[in-house]
Amino acid sequence: MTAKSRSLATLALGAALLGGCAATPRVPADSNGLTPYPLTKSLQVGDIIHLPTGTTMNFEQAMGMIAAAKVIYVGEMHTNMQAHEAQRQLIEELERRFPGKVAIGMEMFREPQQAALDRWTRGELTELEFLKESQWYDNWGSDFGLYRGILTFARDRKMDVRALNPSKELQKQFAAVGAGPLPPELVGKVPETDFSDPFQRALLEAIFKGHSAGKKASATDAAALAKMFDSFYRTQVLWEESMASKIVDYLKSPAGEGKKMVVIAGGFHVRHGLGVPRKALRRAAWPYAIVLPTEISLPEELKAELTMDVDQPEIPLIAGDFAWIVPYEDVASKKARLGVMMRVDAGKVVIDKVLPGSAAEQVGLEAGDAFVSLDDFPITEQGDVLLVIGGKKPGDWVKVLVRREGEELLFAPLLTVPPEPPAQHPAKP
Repeated sequence: MTAKSRSLATLALGAALLGGCAATPRVPADSNGLTPYPLTKSLQVGDIIHLPTGTTMNFEQAMGMIAAAKVIYVGEMHTNMQAHEAQRQLIEELERRFPGKVAIGMEMFREPQQAALDRWTRGELTELEFLKESQWYDNWGSDFGLYRGILTFARDRKMDVRALNPSKELQKQFAAVGAGPLPPELVGKVPETDFSDPFQRALLEAIFKGHSAGKKASATDAAALAKMFDSFYRTQVLWEESMASKIVDYLKSPAGEGKKMVVIAGGFHVRHGLGVPRKALRRAAWPYAIVLPTEISLPEELKAELTMDVDQPEIPLIAGDFAWIVPYEDVASKKARLGVMMRVDAGKVVIDKVLPGSAAEQVGLEAGDAFVSLDDFPITEQGDVLLVIGGKKPGDWVKVLVRREGEELLFAPLLTVPPEPPAQHPAKP
């Protein structure tokens, strides 16, 4: 039996169908569907609900229980700043209680980025250097400001942060193999995988069919639908088995001895325990807790973007141990923009178009100007512009050095939030 629901989705679902993180079906926070017990009060921001009993707790009470676990899974809607704030508060409180004995595992980083993470937590990289070295916008893409508080705290306290996801290359190879035996070149690279969970498969099928790509494929070609879903499903399982494997390997290692780990991942990967928690428990029987920052409501203008219709199967499991009620805060709408389109020409990053009314237009930047540096940070690729501007907010100044007709010119625009460009244009900084 299934129930038709309008479910919250992460903005990463489009990427999920090609091998990323999936959406998380959720029950609205103002309903009693969060817990089998009727709620005794109207939920408010900051409430923490112990889902197995329906008991509302304050932060201190909930942390008394959460702190008893060795692995703490904290889900998220990737685009909600307040979900990340809840994660940060939980990490800081655990570190206060267990100084030097808390590590962080993050879905947002792939295994090849571990060296950059280690250099960051040792204090060897500036933020811009870290973003470039870790290829943040290529590998994850979300605004770094969403995770800045967590990663800055980890660096300041010299906490280990572990990259939990496999490389893109391994992911593509594994998804392409299909259900057959692994080729010799993948044996030993892929963690032990288990495809036998019927509840997880049913939930993934529902999410896939509810997404536009799944609807389009099912309407035209059943074989195409099956092939797309198989790739999506195998990728999800690989992600979660890799995360589980790296969590357990770290905590069993000398570096992780005696520590707890806070695992930060999309809500789908931890909800009901079907994803990473169950797969980690298969490897090591350690006590764990699942904390789900849960949006009390969504802004009306974002509901269409953040929700989708899903024929959600009945899952005979509670979603987690705690639901932490949070508001929704969209940081993307508050980001500063320089207001240019870019292209690469003869190895140089060149302004292709200046948007009308933008900060770039106001100071006289022109199409054809080649970036030399921003705030003295050398610009060698388009992503460098995104790195510098991505760390700014409206009202900040940025020092822009460009080359125009053989002459270097310096500008200092005051960054604003200009009108959005037409959708067909390339990404703008």
